[in-house]
Amino acid sequence: MAGRSDLLGPPHTYAIAVRCALDQPLFASAADRDDAVAILEQVRDGYDARLYGWCLAPAGLHLVLSLPDRLPVDDAWLRQRWQRAGGAAAIPAERLRARLTSLGGCMQTLLQRLSRTWNRRHGRRGAIWAGRYRACLIADDAALLAAIAWFEGDLARDAVASSRDPHGPLLTTPPLRIGPDGKWYPADESPPGMPPPPAGERRAWIDRIAKELGPDHRHAYGEAMAHGWALGRPESLTGPLARLGRGPGRGRSRSLRHLDDDLGLCGVWG
Repeated sequence: MAGRSDLLGPPHTYAIAVRCALDQPLFASAADRDDAVAILEQVRDGYDARLYGWCLAPAGLHLVLSLPDRLPVDDAWLRQRWQRAGGAAAIPAERLRARLTSLGGCMQTLLQRLSRTWNRRHGRRGAIWAGRYRACLIADDAALLAAIAWFEGDLARDAVASSRDPHGPLLTTPPLRIGPDGKWYPADESPPGMPPPPAGERRAWIDRIAKELGPDHRHAYGEAMAHGWALGRPESLTGPLARLGRGPGRGRSRSLRHLDDDLGLCGVWG
């Protein structure tokens, strides 16, 4: 059965969540938070990832990010990126190229480094994460703005650290365009010629979007990302779902659920 990457085509953006084992508060101390934020930025930089939002919850980690779908052919450049991500082992260039464009590779690197650093600080051994991370595909710019609004309007309230921190990892400019009348648009459906927000006004625009979308809609986005397979406009999802199909005796059916929100988004369950 084809996966999401095969069906929608690169690049891919995901809302990612990973829980701490036994819901233990891994980021309770300032030192643990500082370590986690520094490691997140190092891995983001090494993988050349676009990070749109992040949150250290009391017992978990949340990210919205995308990875480049292709890299330069220079092997020395690949090894340099791997070293910038904190990698030390010599890995063959082709394997390294696959790893640096893989969400699984990025998350493995990030979670292993967080785990080793936390265990070393606390004199412990063993796993600190409750199984694999969970990833919800963000299929278009409207869904990405919804994800950012949920992260910064809802998750950030209970976070011990989040993308509201001006000294945190480097954030990518959101896919947002502003009309002359002050109306905002997702970048992939804006009228031609609409500019992005001026430098330094990102926070104000995200706060405005979160407020205009409202708590009920933001909650629906959070539910879709926490329990669903993908989030996006119907036209972004119906074609890939039709191509996905369901083979006899394997896989699960996937169904769109309209969220009845102002952006016209759907979650995909199953």
